[in-house]
Amino acid sequence: MQAKSPMVRYFAYKYGIIISIITITLSMTIHFMDLTYSSTKIPQIVNSLASTICIIIAIVSFRSTQGLLSIEEAVKIGSATALISAIMIVAYLILYGNVIEPDFFERLGNEVFSKQIAEDNPDFSSEEVQNSVSVRLKFFYPAILIIACLHGLFVGFLTGLFAKRNKA
Repeated sequence: MQAKSPMVRYFAYKYGIIISIITITLSMTIHFMDLTYSSTKIPQIVNSLASTICIIIAIVSFRSTQGLLSIEEAVKIGSATALISAIMIVAYLILYGNVIEPDFFERLGNEVFSKQIAEDNPDFSSEEVQNSVSVRLKFFYPAILIIACLHGLFVGFLTGLFAKRNKA
């Protein structure tokens, strides 16, 4: 009797949850250290590295369990893992912005986004900066989902190129 091949879904959920736990733990640590609105890029770098490493581990684990791996399966695992973690992170951010720190989005717009936009576009008036901030805040959640999926797709494709194993 042949054993059932592991489902892509299992690895996507497992490692998507791990990415979410790492990201949420880092976010809460930053919150308790009062560094939520600092301009440092270190948390973003750590989150990107953790996400990349977990996606690679998910794909390699699938291959070692399955014995075979196609680029298509690697892309599915990578993008699904990233999507699951992004959905969980968006849910956390909704909770964070409404319960833990109710003025999160206002402060994020005023203290972080407005400074970035003003630095990137010194010729913008204050009204143009505020319009840009409101657009960024409006598309905040969809941007997280889209960027995460693209990241997972890219990492999955590159990992699939190196880790693929076809039937002999």
